[in-house]
Amino acid sequence: MRLRIKRRIRTASSEQWTLFDAERRDAQGEMENIGKMDLHYDEEMVYATLLLWNEFVSVVGEDTTRAIVDDLMDEATAPIGVSALYSIDFFTPSLQEYKFYTNDEDFDEDDEDEEYTAAEGEEEDEERPGGNGTKSSW
Repeated sequence: MRLRIKRRIRTASSEQWTLFDAERRDAQGEMENIGKMDLHYDEEMVYATLLLWNEFVSVVGEDTTRAIVDDLMDEATAPIGVSALYSIDFFTPSLQEYKFYTNDEDFDEDDEDEEYTAAEGEEEDEERPGGNGTKSSW
């Protein structure tokens, strides 16, 4: 398991990340989408909502799932000035039931977003382009 994070949205006080396993590939040869996370930064705490797809969690088990949560929150709280305290809501929905809706006529699911890694103590400053993560081929 090698966790990859693609930042989809970033504001002054929030972010949205799409999560991938760089060691697993989908039918198109792309990194496998394993979930997404919304972050909201407050002076006292980081609030997060984490979705890891049930199809992924059921395979990797509780220990790996907890390690992913720890890695993600380490990444979210690492910057200087960000609170180390966090509160996280965790859900494991099925991709079979996932739907994406938008009223943005210009939305293109092939748009590229910025990406970075948050796994195994790696430090990476380089930003890489990637897909927006709205679809997966489980």
